[in-house]
Amino acid sequence: MDSCQLLRPDWLWLLLPLMLLLLLLKHRRRQTGSWGAVCDSQLLPYILQGRESKASRWPLFVTALAGLLAILALSGPVCEQHEQPVFRDQSALVIALDLSRSMDSTDIKPSRLVRARLKLIDILKQRQEGQTALVVYAAQSFTVSPLTDDTDTIISLVSSLDSNMMPQQGSDSAIAIARSAQLLQQAGIPKGDILLISDGISDAQLQATLKEIKAYQHRVSVLSVGTTEGAPIAMRDGGFLKDKSGAIVIPKLNETPLQQLARQANGRYHNISADDSDINYLLDIVTAEGESNEIIDGLNTDQWQEEGPWLLLLLLPLAALAFRRGYLVVITLLIMPLPGDVYAAELQQLWLNQNQLAQKRLQQGNAEQAAELFNDPEWKAAAYYRAGQYQQSINALHDINSTEALYNKGNALAKLGNIQEAINAYDEVLKRQPGHEDAEYNRNLLKHKQADQGQEKGNESQQDSEGNNPQQQGEGQRSDQAESQQQQNQDGQQQQE
Repeated sequence: MDSCQLLRPDWLWLLLPLMLLLLLLKHRRRQTGSWGAVCDSQLLPYILQGRESKASRWPLFVTALAGLLAILALSGPVCEQHEQPVFRDQSALVIALDLSRSMDSTDIKPSRLVRARLKLIDILKQRQEGQTALVVYAAQSFTVSPLTDDTDTIISLVSSLDSNMMPQQGSDSAIAIARSAQLLQQAGIPKGDILLISDGISDAQLQATLKEIKAYQHRVSVLSVGTTEGAPIAMRDGGFLKDKSGAIVIPKLNETPLQQLARQANGRYHNISADDSDINYLLDIVTAEGESNEIIDGLNTDQWQEEGPWLLLLLLPLAALAFRRGYLVVITLLIMPLPGDVYAAELQQLWLNQNQLAQKRLQQGNAEQAAELFNDPEWKAAAYYRAGQYQQSINALHDINSTEALYNKGNALAKLGNIQEAINAYDEVLKRQPGHEDAEYNRNLLKHKQADQGQEKGNESQQDSEGNNPQQQGEGQRSDQAESQQQQNQDGQQQQE
């Protein structure tokens, strides 16, 4: 018993509210109830006979005992320690970083190499366990760090990596795989993981690289850097890098060979992303195999054997008794009082997510509240449109370039009176999806309205010079009718979404 202690002693602070609860229950039991409001206090002892018997005090004692046992169980009482072996993650990862001149391309800002270095640092920070090595390559490959558990040391070297440090330019991925496999072999790891960070390889390099992979049986994953559009390579002294013919070199990302390399090497492929989705996907395969853990000989750790769950067994008969007598319900009501105003509709929020709740608000006609609740920008735009907030609807669709989003943006522009911009939006929809009936109908409607407005302006000019024009009223009526038809068509399309 001398070695017994509590793992979570802060839970003992719950003894204070437990004492307050017991005092409150005792005070409530002393109250005489409803008889005190109709009977004289001197007559109550003769009416309420047997209320002060000792047998009626046992619920208070049971409550105190149950609360004490629950708090002690939560505080984590321990008395014994058991030795546990220490496991070490034996997963090995060699990262091969491409330092060819094409990595200086600026199709992703600030450059491919800068983004690759930042992503490399994120990978190293996630590698809290296992061994990691770093290799850089261009026409030749070099070892920056062998396999080590100290990723902080590798992180300190990443910022100094630059394409100008390579003695000879090129992008030979085969020699990078060979050197990575050599590092794994020197560490006595027959099967490891290699992560290639590159902006592309040629077909000839692909075949040579696959040949190296088959010789060593290591798994290779690929993190591609760059875009298929590409960008020029800026020179430090100004201008852009040119080939022998004087044309500006624009390296473009060719994903097909990189994907084929990862697929045939039993690895994974992912293009570099702004978030951690790429490294989470690529590193998951490295740590997925449980057999990569080994026991460290001669190193054990002591783990406390918690006794708290045994105390909970003593609570079972007390809890059953509390349910039978109804005291558990009373205690719950005392600890968690209900709010003053309770609405049945609020219970639905427990079973609906935010978008579902917003959809329900929209069906109920509360479009403004639905627009605030929606997370999806297209649904938010639709709600704003229903609420008559057309500019907010356009703003919600600003970063969406789909055909339907462009059509809805045209509807909102038409509502705001920006007829030409709405016509341009409908034209773009018809360019992407010929035969879009609603877009074609709305565009023609707006063109007629635009023509009518132009004719009205001409009539007004003629009226200023000749007097009142008898046709002006008729043209205005046709314009109002066209606008009414456009309003009905736009509302119908928005409801279909």
